[in-house]
Order: sequence, then structure tokens, then C-alpha cells
Amino acid sequence: MAVPDEDAFSTVITLNERDERLPLLLNLLKERGITWLERRRDRFTDAELEEARLLVAWYFFPNGRIFAGPRMGTTYDMSDACQRCGAGARQTSAMIIEAENLNVLEGQRAVATCYEDLLVDETLAGALAQSGATGISFRGVFAAFEKRGHFQLPWRQLCGTHTLPPMSPRSTGVAPYKPCPCGRSSFHTFEEVPPRFAYRASDVANIRDVNMTWEWFGEVNFNGDVSDALFPYPFFLVTPKVWRIFRDAGVTGFDWLPIRVEED
Repeated sequence: MAVPDEDAFSTVITLNERDERLPLLLNLLKERGITWLERRRDRFTDAELEEARLLVAWYFFPNGRIFAGPRMGTTYDMSDACQRCGAGARQTSAMIIEAENLNVLEGQRAVATCYEDLLVDETLAGALAQSGATGISFRGVFAAFEKRGHFQLPWRQLCGTHTLPPMSPRSTGVAPYKPCPCGRSSFHTFEEVPPRFAYRASDVANIRDVNMTWEWFGEVNFNGDVSDALFPYPFFLVTPKVWRIFRDAGVTGFDWLPIRVEED
């Protein structure tokens, strides 16, 4: 099914849930004492992705994670953010990543950090800029070395400038697990349930090519000190135009999930 890479963080195997090899694989893993993470996701053809109104850009970290964000020195404006969870924090500096994670960038065209910040190489950033894609901006990316300071990398952070309204309550596989009074953070998805994002037709009437969810996902640890914060993060929702640019650039490591649009 797959040839493991001894230097890789993990080996990803994708099988249809009806594939007769699936129970054989699970039994083999149990016999060998190998741990694994099982995720259930919907898969779509290129034709289905082309017809979608928006696609969730879902990165699954095939080569390991890149530590970045506030604890690495990236700065944020908290004036419009929730003071309890940090949702709505506005980045004000270049993205700073940990230098020890540079190997994750090798051979890739696009990756995501542990905070779901999207990073693209300079060539892909140029293609996105030249395409006229809306709702998009870029920031520099620096690697932080403990004794040598920060060094700029030939990568760009892809930033979204447009936030959608809250998703429809008919979305499934998505829920807050430690609700904040602001109602905006601590959302997560379930490994065993395919996430399916739904929006009202009126909420996607004025979309851009790159959009951010109103909901912020992931763990939260914020006591007022941004430099020690673990912020939640929004997801990227992009049009098929952006997906085609990623596809034509040979980008791997992403699942693309169409949203469902409901009549108001």
C-alpha cells in the first residue's frame, strides 16, 4: 500500500472505507504493535472540486509540523480580539518559524504551520499574485535561530483579508469543545466523523478567492501574555481558482473539502 520513509514524520495511507485491504492493514498494525491515527474524510473528484463554491484547504502535516506563531516572536494586535481566548488576534509582523523545522519545507511548494498559517514558496506566491486572486495578501517568513537571530526564507505567508459570517448550524463534524463566552473559539473536528461545512447562500454571496472562517479552531492557552500564548486559528476557504493554482504547482499534503450551500 505504501513504502515508509524512515526519515518522515509519518506515512500516510489513504483507502476507501470499503477497500478489502483496510481490515488487513489494521490487523497487521495491531500485530506489529504500530500506533496509528485514523481519520475519516470525504474525497472528491476534480470535477466535483471545480463545481464547488468554496473549498476548505485542509493540511494534514505529512512531513511533520512547523512550530511558529506568538511563541516564536510573531507579533499580534489584540485590540479587537477576545481577551480570554485570543480569537480575532491580528498579526502585525512577518511569520517567524522555528529553525529546527526547516526540513519540513524541503521539497514542498506549500505547507501549513501548527497554527494553520499557510506558507508558499516564492514561485507559488508569484503565481497567486499574478492570477488576480482576491482577498489575499502576503507576509515575509523568517526562521528563528537561537544564537544567530532571524533569517528571511524564500517563502511567503499567504494571508486572507476577508472573514465569512458564522457557518450554518447544519454543519456536521464541527463543534466547540471548550466554548468561550465570545462564541468564536475552541472549535474542533472529529477524527471519526467527516467534517462538512455548511453556509447559507446569502453568507457566500460576496466571497473572495481567499476567505477565513469566523470560527477559530484548536487549543487555547492565553493569559494576556501574547509571547506565551497558544492561539486558536481560522481555516482557509478558497475558490476553485486557487485550488487549480495549487494543483498545477504540484502541491501535495492538502485535502480539499467543498462547502455545502443552503438556501436561506
